[in-house]
Amino acid sequence: MTRNSLRTLMAATVAVASLSAASALANPTANKCASALSPEGRLMHQTVAPHVQADSDIEKLMRKHLRGLVMGGKLKLKTAEANGQAVGRCLTLLKG
Repeated sequence: MTRNSLRTLMAATVAVASLSAASALANPTANKCASALSPEGRLMHQTVAPHVQADSDIEKLMRKHLRGLVMGGKLKLKTAEANGQAVGRCLTLLKG
């Protein structure tokens, strides 16, 4: 594969990914749900939302993307657990 072909493929991949994330974040019902979350819940939602796809396993996505916040001290484990169900419900709305 030539360098130009690789660049074109990468640009197309990034464009598709950003469109998927933008359409997911443009869901008014999900946005309303997220706005009702606690500040920590909104942080959790904002961290995971760009990764939600129609076929996503929300629980797995949350574990994968929130672990770093907890390990980095930006989110307490108990707070993540307390907000998990509400955040999960809002993220499920993004699946459309």
